[in-house]
Amino acid sequence: MAAVILVWLLACGWLLVSARSAADDGLEAMAGISSLSTGNTAAFIDAVTTSTSLQVDLYDASDSFRSANDSLGSPILAPARLLPVVGRQIRSLDALTAAAAVTSKSATTAIGALEQILEGVDDSSADDVPPAGNTQDRLTTTAEVAGVLATLQGDIAGLDLGPTEALVGPVADARARFVEQFDEVTATVDTALIAVTGVQEFLQGPNRYLVMASNNAEMRAGSGMFLQIGTMDVVDGTFTLGEFSASADLKLEQPGATLDPELEPIWGPLSPTRDFRNVNLTSRFDESARLASQMWESSGRGPVDGVMSIDVVGLKRLLKVVGPVQIDGFDGPITITADNVQQQLLLKQYQDAQDEATGVRRAALGRVAAAVFQSFNERPVSATELLSVLQDSGSGRHLLLWSDKESQQAAWDALGASGTLSDDDLMVSVLNRGGNKLDQFLTTAAVLTSTILGDNRRVKVEVTLSNTTPNGLPRYVAGPYAGTDLAEGEYLGLLSLTVPGGAGNPAVDGSELLAAGQDGEARVIVSEVRIPQGQTSVVTVEFDLPVEWTTIEILPSARVPAMTWVAGDEQWTERKPRQIELDELG
Repeated sequence: MAAVILVWLLACGWLLVSARSAADDGLEAMAGISSLSTGNTAAFIDAVTTSTSLQVDLYDASDSFRSANDSLGSPILAPARLLPVVGRQIRSLDALTAAAAVTSKSATTAIGALEQILEGVDDSSADDVPPAGNTQDRLTTTAEVAGVLATLQGDIAGLDLGPTEALVGPVADARARFVEQFDEVTATVDTALIAVTGVQEFLQGPNRYLVMASNNAEMRAGSGMFLQIGTMDVVDGTFTLGEFSASADLKLEQPGATLDPELEPIWGPLSPTRDFRNVNLTSRFDESARLASQMWESSGRGPVDGVMSIDVVGLKRLLKVVGPVQIDGFDGPITITADNVQQQLLLKQYQDAQDEATGVRRAALGRVAAAVFQSFNERPVSATELLSVLQDSGSGRHLLLWSDKESQQAAWDALGASGTLSDDDLMVSVLNRGGNKLDQFLTTAAVLTSTILGDNRRVKVEVTLSNTTPNGLPRYVAGPYAGTDLAEGEYLGLLSLTVPGGAGNPAVDGSELLAAGQDGEARVIVSEVRIPQGQTSVVTVEFDLPVEWTTIEILPSARVPAMTWVAGDEQWTERKPRQIELDELG
């Protein structure tokens, strides 16, 4: 009897060691796909379909997990399952390896399907893909990709990962490693499915979006001023844009929307419900878009399903995808490319203008936008390229989208292109109030520090603003604008800090505090800056947070040139959101 028990124990031990070894091999192989789960939908889809080793690794992981599960399911281990401590470990590993085997096998199948769908799409050329076929290909591709992701999501949803209590070290460690990888993969798949489904519905249409083209040379909060406005109809993957109008010509006699009551005392005097140029005084794009859509309908131009904001940097990134376009210039057609669009729209068009009120100059921004979107109908831009440019431009707030359709708004959120705010966000905006185009010559830098004082954390943002405006600029760029007391090249603006919702006790040094109040889940602190040509101003804004508030996410403001930041040991130029641990700041 003792010999039988000894042999049984040895067999059990060998099976458990084999199962653990196979599970470890599977976890190592699974690490590849979890490392791609960064939240970037386009990058995730591209990586899983182009990696030469990932599918092999996942196949090996599936095989390892299945081998481990087979070992744990051996009849030899059946009596051990009844034991109070050992049995719990076996049941946990059994459920874990079964779930892991399903996950890795389903991921392998999904990757193979995605590769088949996307095979050759990115290699097509304008010569062999007719325009109608190109738009239909994008529709078909997004629908098929959504189908694959939905199947994968269904396969891995609700898998039993086994008991969690009273696990011994090696089992607990294996479970924790897999759960972390599993959560990363499932979250990425969920996000990708939301994004692809919403984009597919947007492309399928019919949808009418209000397109607001903004100029980074004259800034508002989190984007440039909306200077050209028109509509874009999207049906069966085809974009049709109407005529763009100067926003200055669309000012309403009466308010066309209702401003958020919390914003009324801060921004109400600047008429954001009558003047499209001021709808984005708030950095909440969803609020700005809501105002703009209601004002557009109130003006008798009909309802829209959504709103798109695109600036010069956003157009530059789209031009990298579609290639050069042509628009009418002062002396004939002008070719606009990714290399020259920024210089052309921010400065050169004003230098070339013979009459600063000419319609050709005022319409240039809208004409470039219209030409770029028309190119999407005529040139072979794949669905993955479209997803990539939406996510890339959205992360820097250079292309923002809002929709009153739930599935599309969820997609813009998932792609990071919705411009919404949460209660731990921080953004520094400088709003041009001089009527000039000097933001392109205003360099901005910020230093973030944090100090604990009792039950509060005092957060300080030191903003340095340098007016580098050169001599010899057209008056339309350098000013002064009629009715102001500014000198040529002098910058007048509002320094607007969007700060976390829990912020209190605001203070400003180096400028006058004009207003502070709630802005959705966040708060806003506003002061005035006035910087003569060639001079620098330093403004320090401080506020309190509860001491347990440990993180802040710094959002880009879409400025050109981009703002530079220093926070503790970290230094960067803002391109996308960046999370900062306040406890690590000096």
